[in-house]
Amino acid sequence: MQFRAELLEIKLKEVFRTSRGEADRKVVCAVSFVDALGECCPSLHYGYSAEDCNKAIETMQLDLATKPFDLDQSLDFVHRECGERSSLAAGLDIALHDYWSRQVELPLWSRLGLPNPSGRETSYTISIDRPSATEARLKAASNFRILKLKLGSENDQDNLAILGHLQGRTIRVDANGAFELSNIEWLIRAAHDLKLELIEEPLKSPKLSDLRDMQSELRCPVVMDESVKCIDDVERFKGVVGGINIKLQKVGGIRRALEMIRSARGAGMKIMVGCMLETSVGISASANLAGLADYIDLDSIELIGDDPFAGVELKDGRLVMPNRPGHGAVRRSRQ
Repeated sequence: MQFRAELLEIKLKEVFRTSRGEADRKVVCAVSFVDALGECCPSLHYGYSAEDCNKAIETMQLDLATKPFDLDQSLDFVHRECGERSSLAAGLDIALHDYWSRQVELPLWSRLGLPNPSGRETSYTISIDRPSATEARLKAASNFRILKLKLGSENDQDNLAILGHLQGRTIRVDANGAFELSNIEWLIRAAHDLKLELIEEPLKSPKLSDLRDMQSELRCPVVMDESVKCIDDVERFKGVVGGINIKLQKVGGIRRALEMIRSARGAGMKIMVGCMLETSVGISASANLAGLADYIDLDSIELIGDDPFAGVELKDGRLVMPNRPGHGAVRRSRQ
């Protein structure tokens, strides 16, 4: 049995803008293994592309014909083949976990022995824009109680003030490493004044001493994202910040994500389960881990246009898990 791969170009409903760049579309590599599905959705900053993932998968062969399926052995093979290409490993890992849980006709979260994620609440991301456009973007977020504002422009304080005036909303902010320590005092004040729920990856140069000092001034946790790619990074930030953001594409899939979650939990850290600009395949896979999270940021299925897959849905900002085995995502019928 062999992995198969297909490149898909996904258009976004609006330009998605962060401190690190912007996009109006995303190319992903859809992975299939027998009847199971995975997804490679690498960031532009990873040093390889969905096209590179597609080429790599075309050359891989995983022989399961002569023995019962062994998930751990198969994942060992994947990580040997993929090396440091975490998004490539994630796409294959997701497909293998989907296949493993489909075999016994159980939802993936159940097969893994995890809490049922149905009903857990996610944030909705408001990307960088002019204040007038930010107000317009908020219309798409009307059914979401939790909002995450991207920071990293001259409009940050105005945009944050707009969200701060909303009634009954919980506000998170994400700088994607935009700030120098010397120009972040305003954000610390805003965190107090607006009762921000968390601040994600604030510093351009995340020195441990600077992050420790910043965390000590805040009532909300600093949550590290781009700086946490493997279990060694979890160890590095223990006792320094309040939490970590786990993204399957960043850490190499479900098995490694669970290892990192266990390590962080043991240190008393908060867990966010987040995403890239993934389709319903990647989001459904991540949603199966959401029962372990303190914070959930799985909104990309609301940000993309025509999703070729159906899986987890969001109703009033909460996860609605599909009544299907595996991670729950399937390909939509082609018209």
